[in-house]
Formats: sequence, C-alpha cells, structure tokens
Amino acid sequence: LETGNGDWLRIGSGDRVHQPYRQSLIKGYDAVFQAALDAGAYNLTISGAGPTLIALSPSAASETVAVAMAEAWENEGVTAQARWLQVDREGVRVD
Repeated sequence: LETGNGDWLRIGSGDRVHQPYRQSLIKGYDAVFQAALDAGAYNLTISGAGPTLIALSPSAASETVAVAMAEAWENEGVTAQARWLQVDREGVRVD
C-alpha cells in the first residue's frame, strides 16, 4: 500500500487459499469482481469472514469503483452499501 505500486497490490492481494472456495458462496461475486476491475481497481478480495468485499484502487478511481460495484450488486438483485475510503497514513492516535 505504501508504494502505490498497482502491480504489487494486484499480486499481493490475490488469494489462492480460501477465496476460490468462498467466492462461490457470495451471490454475484463474479459480476462485482469484474465491475471493480473494469472501473479501475487493482484487485478485489473477500474481507475477513465476509460478506464484505474490499477493492484496492488508485484514489482517483475509488468513487468510480464503488459505484460500479454497487450497480453490479443491484443488477444481481443484491442490496449492498459501497463506500470509498482512504488509507489512514497516521495510524492510531490518542486525543
């Protein structure tokens, strides 16, 4: 994430252990995955235990990726919330 190298993010966020088995459990996963990539995401992966998916993208494409994913979900008949967030570069702070 720190380098912003899209190729490294694409490769580093790929998962061949659990994701291939779990993605079939998520209705519309393939359509949402392709929509994210087509909109400029480096990759999309299942976040945690699911049902959250996370797409890594350049900041400039974040909103476009989120909207494309939400539209893909809607086309699959799934109600979903899409949010685009920035990486927190400061870490934990105590006020």
